[in-house]
Amino acid sequence: MSRPRWLTLIAVVALVSAACGGGDDDGEDGDAAEQVTLDLWLYEEGYGFLDELVSSFEAENPNIDVELTTYPEDQFGVKIDTALAAGRPPDLGLVGPELMNAGMLLPLDDMVQELGLDLSTFNQGIVGEALGPTESCSFEGQLYCLGSYTGMVALFYNKDMFDTAGVPYPTAWPPMSVEEFVDVACQLTDPENEVWGAAYGDPVTFLPWETVVSADGRTATGFVNSPTSVSAHAVLARGIQEGCAPSLNILDPWEQGTDYFARGQLAMVVTDFQSLNKIENAGVNYGVTGSPTAEGVEPWFNVWTDSIGVFAGTEHPYAAKQFIAFLATEGQRLRVEETGDLPLDTAVAEELDWAGGTSGREEGLEVLKHARQGVFVPNRWDTFGPIFDAYGLVVGGEMSAQEALDEAALAIQENLDQAWEAWEQ
Repeated sequence: MSRPRWLTLIAVVALVSAACGGGDDDGEDGDAAEQVTLDLWLYEEGYGFLDELVSSFEAENPNIDVELTTYPEDQFGVKIDTALAAGRPPDLGLVGPELMNAGMLLPLDDMVQELGLDLSTFNQGIVGEALGPTESCSFEGQLYCLGSYTGMVALFYNKDMFDTAGVPYPTAWPPMSVEEFVDVACQLTDPENEVWGAAYGDPVTFLPWETVVSADGRTATGFVNSPTSVSAHAVLARGIQEGCAPSLNILDPWEQGTDYFARGQLAMVVTDFQSLNKIENAGVNYGVTGSPTAEGVEPWFNVWTDSIGVFAGTEHPYAAKQFIAFLATEGQRLRVEETGDLPLDTAVAEELDWAGGTSGREEGLEVLKHARQGVFVPNRWDTFGPIFDAYGLVVGGEMSAQEALDEAALAIQENLDQAWEAWEQ
């Protein structure tokens, strides 16, 4: 399951005051004494441990019932929008930065302090202090969500294929440059045995965002078409053109890459770390390193969790925060037992021996130490839509990387200006 990709929240601004009517902590004594019911909204996918989580929480808190409602991921944002417009949001649900910015959520800092939760061992790319908007659980110095696991993008590689080709393993950190990555992919490509050296998506999905946008997320021109970005896109396109990686119309790395890697048809793949079970079940002798990065840019990789927050309109803020505290503590342990996912708290990973002496898992934990919050861009996937078309033109040989990105930069900047204007309203 990936992090929520919030696009828009209809009528948010007009409804902030109405939706926030119940959002204080005056209900602590009432929540502790009376029988309450919490509505929890999540995606349909990715929660195999939920029944155990809810039943365990209710057993420890007999005065609290949790009613779970799930929606398909592509419908979830619309359902939240509709509930907000009607003034009836759930008590708890998956949340994103737009909701934080709109004042729709209760901060969790009081709960963290009251329970003495030590967040220093939690993934700092997700819970670390943020002075401005981020794609994490922190917003302008306050914490608004927590979760039960860590998702991240990493580069998996087949050690046996590296050995056969006589290519040294990459270090877990720092990651390979884009040039090194493509060069190694070409060395590992074996057309006779239908093996590609690597598979990767559009560059903007895994390169550090500083490659294509300014550090404040407001300027694309001069960044997306800079020498750094142009070189990275050109080199990655060359990898596909030379047959070292499949084109996206042959193989979608995010949907199919793990399957090809597990079958031995890929030597390297940039993919979600939740693919780990499939890779291990296939018996692949794998290693893990960070996502490739552009020269001169600080390495970065995407991290996320099941970002569950408390809606400000809840009548039971204390009980809702109790659930999140349970999710972020015992919930992590339950999730490891049920799904094997990497916990959000590295102390829990060590306590449960999540790595289990497996070198690939240990390398993944080493990569995870370097997680940092990325550049924030409102409505980023729509905003940067033109770059996907530009990259396709470069791969197809219809334009040079410089020409395609110069053309895309103007459209992206226009989208970016509109996205920030909407955000600031």
